[in-house]
Amino acid sequence: MLNLTMQGVEVFIKRFQNKNQESFWDNYDLIIWKNNPNAYTDKNGMFRNSWGISEKVIVNDQGVWELPKKYVKYFK
Repeated sequence: MLNLTMQGVEVFIKRFQNKNQESFWDNYDLIIWKNNPNAYTDKNGMFRNSWGISEKVIVNDQGVWELPKKYVKYFK
């Protein structure tokens, strides 16, 4: 896990954007969305100009978002 403060999440949001994926705020939750045409049947499916799978990262009691290791490459 990669522990991020609010400023770290803002950096991630800027670096993660491209035509097939994006990240954005939903209140204090970080939503990571990846384009997937089959997502309309998935429980994590979300429509944002097209269908995609969303992953929610919530803030913990210390005010830190625990981002999975697979997203570390966006900070290099």
